[in-house]
Amino acid sequence: MSKVLFINGSVHGHINPTLPLVKELVHRGEEVFYFTTAQFKEKVIAAGAVYVDAGEKFTEFNNNYRPSGSHPFYVLIDYILQTDEVMLPLVLDKAKEISVDYIIHDSLFGAGNIVGRRLNKPDICSCTSFAMGRLPIPPHMLEPGFHPELDALYEKIGIVSSEWGITKLSIMDIFFKKSGLNIIFTSKEFQPDAGSFDDSFKFVGASIAQRHETIGFPIEELEEKAVVYISMGTINNNFAGFYKKCIEAFTETDYKIVLSIGQKTDIAELGRIPNNFIVKRYVPQLDVLKKTGIFISHGGLNSVNEALYYGVPVIAIPQANDQFMVSRQLAAVGAGLSLKMEDITPQLLKESVDKILRDASYKAASRKVGESFRAAGGYEAAADYILGYKST
Repeated sequence: MSKVLFINGSVHGHINPTLPLVKELVHRGEEVFYFTTAQFKEKVIAAGAVYVDAGEKFTEFNNNYRPSGSHPFYVLIDYILQTDEVMLPLVLDKAKEISVDYIIHDSLFGAGNIVGRRLNKPDICSCTSFAMGRLPIPPHMLEPGFHPELDALYEKIGIVSSEWGITKLSIMDIFFKKSGLNIIFTSKEFQPDAGSFDDSFKFVGASIAQRHETIGFPIEELEEKAVVYISMGTINNNFAGFYKKCIEAFTETDYKIVLSIGQKTDIAELGRIPNNFIVKRYVPQLDVLKKTGIFISHGGLNSVNEALYYGVPVIAIPQANDQFMVSRQLAAVGAGLSLKMEDITPQLLKESVDKILRDASYKAASRKVGESFRAAGGYEAAADYILGYKST
C-alpha cells in the first residue's frame, strides 16, 4: 500500500471527475488523502479517501478574493498564483505529516507540481478540462511591457519563484501544471489538437460513476415527453433573466423542462412555473441526463462530458475560461451548438432545441463522442496509468 496525497481546489467540476478514480485507487489498495474544502468532505469520504481539510486560511482567501485587474487572462493567472501561494505551505505541511509516497494534483490549483519538486516525490497531474500545450493568448501578449497587469504579474512570479526555491517559473507552469504523467478526463477524439501532445498525456475519457444521490427528485416524471435539461453549473449561475427566457420559450410546449437554478436565484423571481417545468436548486445530473433529449449548459467540460457520455446533444452558452473552447469543440464535432448569452431570446432557444431534436446528426455525433469516452477506459484506465507510473 502506498500513500497518495490528492490536491485539489474547491470547484465541483474539478473534483467530481476525480472521485471515481479515488474510489478505484482505494479499491486497489492505495491509501488516498484528499486535500480540499469542507464543502466536499462527505463526497471525499464516500469515495473511500481520508479527508484533509484545507483549513480556514484557504476558505478565508476564497471568500475574500477580489480581482485587482481587469484583463481576463492576467486576472485568471493572478488568481491561480494567489491560490497556489495560500495552498502550498498548507499542502507541504500535510504531505510531510502524512509521509506521502506520491502526489496527484489538479492541473490548475494547489501548486502540486511545486510540492513534488520540493519533496522530491513523483507527482501526477489531474486535468478535468482540455489539455493545454500552450497559453490561449498570442505570444505578443506575453512580452514584458505589453500591459501593466502583465508586468505586475511577472514581478510577482519572480518573487514567488524565489520564495519557492524554483529557478524558473513560467506563466505556463502556473496555468497548466504539467507533470511526468498527465491524466486528461476526455478522449483524444474530443480533445482539440490531440496529436500535438506527447505520450505523457493519457486521455482516459469521461470519469463517470453513479453518485447515488437521494434528494427526492421526481425522476418518474421524465418518462413521457422529450426532456430538455437546463443547468448553468454550480458557480456562475445567477441568471434569473435567462431562466425567465427559458420559461417563456418552452411554456405550453410538448417538452418536459428540468431547470436547475442553483443557490443564487430566488425561485419567486421567476414568476409562475408552468406545469411542464420542474424547477430545482439542484438536481441529480447523471440520473436526469439518462432521460434527457437535449442539455442546455454553460459549457463546462465536466457537464458536457457527462452529457456526451450518455449521447445527449448540448446547446452551450459559455460564460468564462475554458467554456468557450469546450463550446467551440462541441460545435466542431457536430454534437451541439454554441450560443452567446447576449444573443439569447426565447425564440432562439426554442428554435435551437427544435433544430437539434429534428436533426438526427447531433444525436449521432454525441453518441460517437460518448463511445470514445468509454473506449478510453475512464477511471479504471486512469488508475492503471497512475499505478504503473508511481512504480517506475
